Amino acid sequence: MTSLRQRRPARRLRREGGRSLAAFSIIEMMIVIVIMALAVGALTMGLGALGRSKLRSSCVKISAGAKFAYHRAITHGKTVRIVLDFEQNTMGFEEAHGRVTLRDAENTHWSEEDEDADEDGADDPWSNAQANLESAIEASIGRSPFGPITDEEGQPMERYQPRALEGVNIARLFTPHELEPREDGKGYIYFFPGGHTEHAVVQLENRDQQVYSVEIQALTGRAEIFPHAVEPEELTEDDLRDPG
Repeated sequence: MTSLRQRRPARRLRREGGRSLAAFSIIEMMIVIVIMALAVGALTMGLGALGRSKLRSSCVKISAGAKFAYHRAITHGKTVRIVLDFEQNTMGFEEAHGRVTLRDAENTHWSEEDEDADEDGADDPWSNAQANLESAIEASIGRSPFGPITDEEGQPMERYQPRALEGVNIARLFTPHELEPREDGKGYIYFFPGGHTEHAVVQLENRDQQVYSVEIQALTGRAEIFPHAVEPEELTEDDLRDPG
């Protein structure tokens, strides 16, 4: 009898120890689950930040490219254009050796030499703009085709050849010489020697479908970056009214 009484507390102790061990295992499992959830959340946030970082980096490259093209056109007296390849997701530069104009099917309405037009008002730019408000315009290169930017020996310069915009896709390009935004093929943004530039908007998209935009101003060639989709405002007759 004595031996049985001595064994019972030991059994009860073992049962209590088993319950404590089971309780500890559940708490430990919950802690592990919480840690895993935090790790997954941090990884997701990290990937999102990485995607936004690549968008910003590519936008900065386009902004720097616009600044280069603007100053190159002025200092070298040549029309320069940025080439955006939608299929390859690359940006490159080309320039023309001669006069380049932007024209519609019937009338030329702007070129780098328009600033030398008649001073007596015979050719009113405001009237021309109003008359061609709804017309698409295209680059007319004639006998002056665009080609790679070359050095003094006429050799293409490697730094201005097409380079990939890593981790992003070129989604859309808005330019005044095309009625509809371009979403495939190759798109162009023109910079003229007289300091004129096309007002353009480039939209970039990453794998998470986040969109950043680069807007290039027409008069200065300066570019502004937006962390969202931007579309240029459509011109109206009021916008083109002669301020004089």
